[in-house]
Amino acid sequence: APGQSLAEALRRATDGDVIELLAGVHQAQVGVILQRRLTVRGVGGRTVLRAAGRSAEDKAILVVRNGEVRIENLEFRGARVPDGNGAGIRFERGRLWVQACAFIDNQNGILTGNAADAELTVQDSEFADAPEGTRLPHLLYVGRIARFTLVGSHLHGGRQGHLVKSRARESQILYN
Repeated sequence: APGQSLAEALRRATDGDVIELLAGVHQAQVGVILQRRLTVRGVGGRTVLRAAGRSAEDKAILVVRNGEVRIENLEFRGARVPDGNGAGIRFERGRLWVQACAFIDNQNGILTGNAADAELTVQDSEFADAPEGTRLPHLLYVGRIARFTLVGSHLHGGRQGHLVKSRARESQILYN
């Protein structure tokens, strides 16, 4: 519903739902996805989730716990946490598909866990502008998961850390 917080929308969502966030800058909107199947997408133009000093579970703007999750048309900006690993998205396990998103000025754009059966696909997205003063910021850091695919994306403006770091069993990095 219009005016509802992202955290509240995620709490109310059930498996199979689609959460649509209207274009604009959404300040301090963070949350955790617990559903087994969910889509979160920006609609009507550029939809920016600006951390503004907030994080879900001291990890990220958006934490994906498990399940089949799609994230589309969102910009994640300014993730910071005390341990230096603040992510736009922290992907812990399951299958995550990220389409047409931007990760700008985060300690990590996407940071995954090490679930051996997890799969991450990122398509047509941008990762940029690692922040100064963060020890080894990575634009995209993939842990020991089963499969990682990065297609048609643009990564630039890294500092000290990696543009892409993958420890996945299988990594496909194509046409970036």
